[in-house]
Amino acid sequence: MDSIDRPTASRGQPAHVQSLLVFPVGVDGAKTYIQTARQLGFRVIGGSSVPVGLVDLPVDALIHLPFVTHGDFEAAFTQALARHQISHVHAPHHGVWWCLRQMLERQATPSFSLCGEHPFQANWNAFQPDLAWADTILGDALAETIEPCRAAPPMGRLQYASLHRGFLRVPGESDEDKLSALAAIARLLPQGDVVEIGSLYGRSAYALARLAQHYGIGSIICVDPWRMDRILDQGPAAKDLYDSRRLIDLDHVFANFCATAAEVPGMGYIRQPSLDAIGEYREAVRQQVLHCPELTPVPVCGRIALLHIDGNHRYDQVVQDIQTWAPYLMPGGWLLLDDYVWSFGDGPQMAGDELLQSGAYDSAFVASDTLFLRRL
Repeated sequence: MDSIDRPTASRGQPAHVQSLLVFPVGVDGAKTYIQTARQLGFRVIGGSSVPVGLVDLPVDALIHLPFVTHGDFEAAFTQALARHQISHVHAPHHGVWWCLRQMLERQATPSFSLCGEHPFQANWNAFQPDLAWADTILGDALAETIEPCRAAPPMGRLQYASLHRGFLRVPGESDEDKLSALAAIARLLPQGDVVEIGSLYGRSAYALARLAQHYGIGSIICVDPWRMDRILDQGPAAKDLYDSRRLIDLDHVFANFCATAAEVPGMGYIRQPSLDAIGEYREAVRQQVLHCPELTPVPVCGRIALLHIDGNHRYDQVVQDIQTWAPYLMPGGWLLLDDYVWSFGDGPQMAGDELLQSGAYDSAFVASDTLFLRRL
């Protein structure tokens, strides 16, 4: 069968809608490209030279084409272009890309547009921002400027690039500026537990776990209920955030988090609100280990080297998190208040300003939207 049409929302689209062929459609990454193309209004045709299942392929039609090495490939390909009115072709396999490029070079008038560069070049280009970020970090002197600590040596260039790439692959709202600050203070941390209040998908926790593993700091313990019935409102200015909760499935978020945590040794979690989780943390300290379903048990020492507070941002809730967990923060340890600069309220800023005036911290700075403080 040459073509299998799929019942999709594109039926009935106007004739001027352009069609994109993704060939071969079974290559990794093709699905993401297809979804983006459909969002841009393309009708998408999937092409394959081998049997491909229809499950989870979001294409409008699926066609069979000979292997590019077969003598009748070019004729069959040209016929498919005409039959499906294909204007653009995405070839995620480097051999197919090269054959199509050679075909275009033989044509006086190109019969289609070949999207993107050679797949190997595309992969290298995608890696460039990771390397650029790594170079920025290697040139950053933040860790050396904070006295009186002596900073551990920085990671290598490709290690930083790997950290950046992995960080951005995890869904979340923490940005590169915050990652830069985390990478800097990781070189200053004492040995101890790293506790994060509010983890969601685990983007910042992933970075902390990678850094803690490299510098031998300790385990990462993520505290989050991941249950909608345990979520409180965050104040009047954050009403839209609270109202939108009905669109969020926190079981899906939690599953995503666990998959991320499983990638890095030393990541664990307590699936409770902050105030309830402290009892489980104390018990883990007593046993010197935290057991987490789906993950490997992690050692716990009861001395916190870094406390990242990113839970409920209402002022009373931020203060409660600080009062509950900061007593375990070691001298020389760091307390981070996420969203110290926040467009939906001023709870973290009010609580952070009180910490700045307390005299209990000897170094402070703001990176991205986060207040970083070092405990005396």
